[in-house]
Amino acid sequence: MSPMTAISNEYSLPLVAVSPNISNYYQELKEKIMNDENIKPEKPNPRLLGEYLPCSRGSIRVALQKKREAKVKGKNLKRIGELLVELDTITEEDLKNALRQQRADRLGLCPVFDSLNRTELSGISNHFVETSISADQQFIFEGEHDPTLYILVEGKLEVFTKDDKGNEIHIAFVNPVEPTGEMGYFQDGIRTASVRAVVPSELLCAAYKNLTHYFEHVPRVAHAFLDVINRRQAETNKRIKNAND
Repeated sequence: MSPMTAISNEYSLPLVAVSPNISNYYQELKEKIMNDENIKPEKPNPRLLGEYLPCSRGSIRVALQKKREAKVKGKNLKRIGELLVELDTITEEDLKNALRQQRADRLGLCPVFDSLNRTELSGISNHFVETSISADQQFIFEGEHDPTLYILVEGKLEVFTKDDKGNEIHIAFVNPVEPTGEMGYFQDGIRTASVRAVVPSELLCAAYKNLTHYFEHVPRVAHAFLDVINRRQAETNKRIKNAND
């Protein structure tokens, strides 16, 4: 198979197809990183959202009770932070600040962003939002346009594609705190594989356009991003080969 041929799945596009100068770019990134005298920050320790909020445990227990009651009645479930705002226990600004801090800690554990310092993590966290996915729910569809990067923070995901007969081919499982949907960045947002939740999962998501600066101008992030793609590409090629044997 020609190195310029992309297998139809999320992580299979050979890097040489992304740019004819990708090898030189990759080497330049390594040199910049070796010359970087900054010390890699310590890994953050993500906590439950309530630990970031300026309220008592008693108030959180009240909000949890309201959430349980809503579930029994079959009502739409709201997040704890939203319930605390409704109860006037915290303000909208309190909730925004707490979510920003929690996102920063979570992003700091992701292999793509773990080289960023606290200030940088706080800045990039403004581009992400939380989303919940139910078990067996598919949220990335092969062939569709979705210019979004996802970071799994809780749960488990499955990446898969289909052969010419419509049979599913398992590609990989994604565990916290890993990204998914990264190859779409080089495909103008077009998905080349599908992803669904294996169990109820929590993710952070951000539009590619809001992350371009980090992927193209922050060497450590760019290098880590390419490392993830290389690893996923190798896994995918192996799966596809085994499925065709």
